[in-house]
Amino acid sequence: MAIEYKIGEVADLLGTTIRTIRYYEEEGLLRPSRTDGGTRLYSERHVSRLKSILHLVENGFSLESIRLIGSVRETCKTGDESSRKVSAQLDGKLKEIAARAHELERLKKEITQAKAVVGKCRGCRNKPTSKGCPACPAKTHANSVELLNLIWDQDS
Repeated sequence: MAIEYKIGEVADLLGTTIRTIRYYEEEGLLRPSRTDGGTRLYSERHVSRLKSILHLVENGFSLESIRLIGSVRETCKTGDESSRKVSAQLDGKLKEIAARAHELERLKKEITQAKAVVGKCRGCRNKPTSKGCPACPAKTHANSVELLNLIWDQDS
């Protein structure tokens, strides 16, 4: 007999909340079976699907894109059609991830530059404001390292 879990067990197993699981069900991403009394029952397959959903959400995927990926096969008449449509969906996601990875690399470089500039302030006894340290490296490099505009005081 296949193992079935109640919603609280699934939440504990995956480190999520009952509300989150219900929300994904309301959004049409999960369709657990129910007992005659209405208790949701989740199979191993449901748990695996939910784990995939949680992983994609944690990595910035919208529920709409997850819904499309998860439902495209159901709309197809043949395996060939399914393969083509799923591949197209996944290709789109790969492009999005590549663009995001590029942007994260750019942000990583900017954070590294900001850290280097802020490191020049070690040992400084001046107050870290425009008035207290008018020649502060964080202020002088703010035009070339955008993140420093957040770090440097607003009143300068």
